[in-house]
Amino acid sequence: MRIFPNTSHIASLVADRHLYQYLFVGDNVILLDTGMSATPAEVILPYLRREGIAPSRLTMAINTHADADHHGGNASLRDAAGPILLACGDMDRAVIENPDRLFATRYNQWIPEHGTGLGLLPEAEAWVRQMAGPAHRIDVTLRGGEQLAIDDSRSLRVLHVPGHSNGHLALYDAGLKAVFVGDAIHGSYCPSVNGEPSLPPAYFSVLAYLSSVQLLESLEIEWIYSAHWPLYGGSQVPEFLAECRKFVDQAEEQVQRALDRHPEGLTLRTCIEECGPALGRWPAGNRWLLMYPMHGGLVHLEQQGIISKEGGKWRRI
Repeated sequence: MRIFPNTSHIASLVADRHLYQYLFVGDNVILLDTGMSATPAEVILPYLRREGIAPSRLTMAINTHADADHHGGNASLRDAAGPILLACGDMDRAVIENPDRLFATRYNQWIPEHGTGLGLLPEAEAWVRQMAGPAHRIDVTLRGGEQLAIDDSRSLRVLHVPGHSNGHLALYDAGLKAVFVGDAIHGSYCPSVNGEPSLPPAYFSVLAYLSSVQLLESLEIEWIYSAHWPLYGGSQVPEFLAECRKFVDQAEEQVQRALDRHPEGLTLRTCIEECGPALGRWPAGNRWLLMYPMHGGLVHLEQQGIISKEGGKWRRI
């Protein structure tokens, strides 16, 4: 669907959630995210045909970050589009290129020590494995600050917005006062298609996530376009950014209370179980994804010297 002249979003679903890619058309044609392994054949290429754009016109496809529903279509898109350049954040490259590393370092990294992760849900893991597609090469990495020319009169500024992943990228169109953020900011939940909470926020690093919120607050933004969230415009922009900060504060408050209840030491799983109900009403089956902000919050307190970790448990110093 056209959202601005020469800018479109391409819509589909992942589970019960929206999934959006963005297409910027000019002398260069840039695609933001490639979706799941099946998304190019089922969604992106049919959209290009309807718009009269040959796949070979695609100049570059940029993955906002390392998650299977954002780069799983890389290999199949390259097969269809020929010499397209695949790009991502510099710090996400190794994880995006290698599905085994993606699972080992992003989805299952806390199973050995903390007993929580995608690998404990075999059907879900198999689904995400299929979604991730095969190993492939990334051609270009970006670090933020680059300007990508669409044509002689329009360019996109690359933003480095870590927190959800180390190398997460967003694109900023200063002329349109619009930012295309992927999964960089989460508010208080990721919604289902009917607007109900589906997933908890998923940031790894508190400080990196808040720095990304602060960067977006510093820009002149009238529109926030994302991968799963509704469009935010006008006064909704600062409200959504404030909601991101509020959730981080609420999560820290709940973690602090859980630490008080467990002077003998708090495990990550106990933290998830005890803090989850107070933080949101997403489906109980998705609560395990709180491992990301809960672990991030515990590490943040550890870095401040407030708590220490020993034997898989955190306790106050």
